[in-house]
Amino acid sequence: MIADFHHNIFYYYRGARQSNREREQQLENNTTKALINTLEHCNSSVAFKFLQWLDIVATSHIEFELQKATIGRGNVDNKSQRLLLGLVPFKDDTHPCVESKKPATDSLPDAWIYGDDYAVLIESKVRESLDPDQMRRHFQKLQVGTHQQPKYEVRTWAEVHRFFKTLPDDELIGKDKWLIEQFTQYLEWIGMAEFTGFEPEIFDYFITRNDEDVKQRVRGTMSSFAQKVLNKLQDETQFRADPFWYNSSHTGNLSLNDDHCWVAFFGPGNPKFGDWAHQTISVYSHGLDIFVNVALKPAIVRLRRKIHQDKQAFREKVASLSAPLSIRIEERKRKKRPRYYEYYPVVSLEAAYLKDSELGSVGFDYIEGLLDRIDLPSLVVVKHIDRERSLKLSEGDGNALLDRVVDIMKEFHPLVKFINT
Repeated sequence: MIADFHHNIFYYYRGARQSNREREQQLENNTTKALINTLEHCNSSVAFKFLQWLDIVATSHIEFELQKATIGRGNVDNKSQRLLLGLVPFKDDTHPCVESKKPATDSLPDAWIYGDDYAVLIESKVRESLDPDQMRRHFQKLQVGTHQQPKYEVRTWAEVHRFFKTLPDDELIGKDKWLIEQFTQYLEWIGMAEFTGFEPEIFDYFITRNDEDVKQRVRGTMSSFAQKVLNKLQDETQFRADPFWYNSSHTGNLSLNDDHCWVAFFGPGNPKFGDWAHQTISVYSHGLDIFVNVALKPAIVRLRRKIHQDKQAFREKVASLSAPLSIRIEERKRKKRPRYYEYYPVVSLEAAYLKDSELGSVGFDYIEGLLDRIDLPSLVVVKHIDRERSLKLSEGDGNALLDRVVDIMKEFHPLVKFINT
């Protein structure tokens, strides 16, 4: 049974080629199945706690069903506790209206959990929002034989992850701990977990690069970290009117030979983020880089124009950044494959050099000259948090590292906005 459970959880990453929609559907099904498998095969106390977390009072046996249109009208009719549960990758401001006078049509829920006096119908999404029409049809299933409105709740997979992560170890029996670890790690690998800090194996992956499961966990950790960074940035009310403030992120693909994994941040003013100055976070074996990234030609054209228009303002924006900090120029050269480039370091200058009253002018002259002379340059203004420091700041819930990264991004933003406007 355990071997089958493990196989089912990781099938998404082991399957044959599929279309994007098929892969998303497979991922959605596997994630729901992983949750139900965990609840079904752990000691029943875990499932009872899960139901309690959903405000369902359950005292007797629990039944589980996957991909069943119905559990039978009799198994809904006699339930006084009825819940439509939406599981989503993120919460938004929309709340689909589930009440409707339209005639009931059929629907296929992702899962059911039910017992003597309760029925929970589950619809899950892992890449998109809930479909209002689908949720209305699910709701109608739960309205059978009662004038009392069923409850309707939306929880994120990150909240599900947190529920399982906070179960006390000393209360888990036998294989329960292993099953829950498998499930929570799976949610971390697919980016459906709340970021709680970096662990050593995230950095170690870029040394060994021989474990597909850890590879997926690296990318999932960066995605969940990015979401938490965005949430904190959105709390900065003084920036909300800024069209270049950050409300989106994109996590790069992680290829076998890559020595880092990156996530880029951008706002509504620069949806094609590569064409604009933007901020990026990268994880390497040696730690984290947080940097202003000006790489593609449209962004470089903007940078050159801003320097020519107001060289002193550019220098002041860079010189005002706190140390330690470095500014790097790289040259991009085309690879044989179209639209693919390799980056070659040209120069890296530390903040102390650029802040020096005598040497700083020479350093800036050199940087600005390179940006004009190199055909395809890139500019990176970077702060580094080494591995040891990153792990220290990750202790507990990772919020200390989150705060540090957000502070750096807030400090970098005036330079980003200067280049883009």
